Amino acid sequence: MGRPAVLVLVAVAAYLLWQPLIYPGGKAALVMLDIYSEPLVGVNVARVLTPEPRAWETREAFGGTEMRVSWWRPGWGDRHPAIMVVNGATPLGNDNAATRGFAATLARAGYLVMLPEFPFSKEGRLDPDAPRVVDAAFARLRALPETKGLRGGAFGASTGAGLMLCAAGTYAALGAADHLTVLGGYFDLDTYVASVATRSTRDAAWEPSAEARERIPPAVEAAMRSEGDRAAVRRALAATSHGAALEALRDLSADGRRVFDALSPSAVWPRVAPPVFWIHDPGDTYEPLAEAYAARAAPRAGRFVLVVPRLVQHAEVGEATKGQDALTLARELWGLLTFTLEVLRTAG
Repeated sequence: MGRPAVLVLVAVAAYLLWQPLIYPGGKAALVMLDIYSEPLVGVNVARVLTPEPRAWETREAFGGTEMRVSWWRPGWGDRHPAIMVVNGATPLGNDNAATRGFAATLARAGYLVMLPEFPFSKEGRLDPDAPRVVDAAFARLRALPETKGLRGGAFGASTGAGLMLCAAGTYAALGAADHLTVLGGYFDLDTYVASVATRSTRDAAWEPSAEARERIPPAVEAAMRSEGDRAAVRRALAATSHGAALEALRDLSADGRRVFDALSPSAVWPRVAPPVFWIHDPGDTYEPLAEAYAARAAPRAGRFVLVVPRLVQHAEVGEATKGQDALTLARELWGLLTFTLEVLRTAG
């Protein structure tokens, strides 16, 4: 690792040691150190400086849907600001190592973290009722004695971010969240499906991952209840251009359109009141960067911050340091630190 990156890490560590952990600067530095210090210098500095988070599992029912819930809390104190993590459509569910590691990172920084294993996400289903269930889970988190009266927000990754934003624009609990953070999400289900089908966005070529190509098309078709809507989806998936795919989706019936609108943040975007902090890998192969730019361009009164870092690869944030030159590392680390500080200043 080059000298600039080493200097940035030293500066981050000094910043952390100088500030009490209750301040956002210290929390932001802890998050950065927990994610990046080990791949860069071989030692997880955050683990040396903080007690190990406490972790446990429960079974809960939210909105009539029962599920496994994983929890983490800091190794000190009893009351902490809350963050709910909304996972993407990983078949590993709460056993996804990257998600568990990030939840522990947030707990190490001073947050009570809740990770519900939403069945529709684990199974890769498009469920128009999913935003209601996500909102019910967040309502439970805000009502806990350990978090009541403190700030609370949510972090959504990939397709989970889309569900989180839909819930925030439709239901009361997430609609009143103090902050929402997106990691590589989609904004409009129509344009996202068209991008996966045609390997393109409105303006450019885009190569989706094999997992996106394999899981998204059958999930969309299975969510349609009539043969006419399934046929419209098949036409969209067979289209040779992004515009043609969108045109096919316009043939959906009112019932099919309700499914798409219930799962499209774009449909409720003006009603998403909390600040939205959006992180998107420029080379993301699960959701194209065009989705983030569309969200930024769409009319909305609330605060919106977008960062496009090269040190984040979809949900695998630590691995992205490999192969980066020293100056790029230093610049990217500093940019991520300032962004994280802005998010955690809002998170409390």
